[in-house]
Amino acid sequence: MKKLLLAMTTLALVILMPSLSIAGESDSCKGCHNGSVAPNFDTLKGKYKTADELVAAAKNSKNDMMKPAQADEAKLKAAVEEIMKQ
Repeated sequence: MKKLLLAMTTLALVILMPSLSIAGESDSCKGCHNGSVAPNFDTLKGKYKTADELVAAAKNSKNDMMKPAQADEAKLKAAVEEIMKQ
């Protein structure tokens, strides 16, 4: 009985662990948007008053590093919403 309980608990932890470690969408942006490579989040929030303006600017960016973000509009919008909340 103890082995079964231990096995069930371990299985539950293994199944649930990935859902606990999901990072926010904007976390993938922090690598470049740190102020030295690209404008930091505070600068972006000061420049763009709404999330829609920031999404449009990101989609219109000519920087090649923005290509992956531009390809996934839903992820881009989620990241912008997180940035605007901070």
